[in-house]
Amino acid sequence: MEKIKPLVVVALVSLAAPAVAQTVSDTLEVTRQAIESQRRVLVSGALPLSDAEADAFWPLFDAYEKERRPIDERANTRVANFLAGAASLTDAQAKALVEDALKIDEERLRVRRTWLGRMAKAIPPRKLARFYQIDNKLDSVVRADVARQVPLTP
Repeated sequence: MEKIKPLVVVALVSLAAPAVAQTVSDTLEVTRQAIESQRRVLVSGALPLSDAEADAFWPLFDAYEKERRPIDERANTRVANFLAGAASLTDAQAKALVEDALKIDEERLRVRRTWLGRMAKAIPPRKLARFYQIDNKLDSVVRADVARQVPLTP
């Protein structure tokens, strides 16, 4: 199991490295797409499941991803909108961005709680905790990339 950890880290770092992109927004999208396209592979490589657990878990994972993706897309749109108007950001726009960011965070948490509750019926608690850690690490890679590229509000 310890052999999997370096593999996942290497995969995450290589996926997070921005491809040739024209704008920060494009780079963020490339990173998001790279992680999303490999998310199932990365989870399966780091979450050992028995055949019975896998049969119960993967349909739930796929449904979770389907519900989670639009939230991430909304977050990317928020970032792109910020980048497009950062230089002329008004107080009202800044307040709206913060409120929208909080709503997105709340929605992510709601979806995660809902699906982790369902997954708890499919896999043992320690494996559920491991999945939560993996999912959180993948989200952290994307968020770190966003944080690195998006300037602070002027």
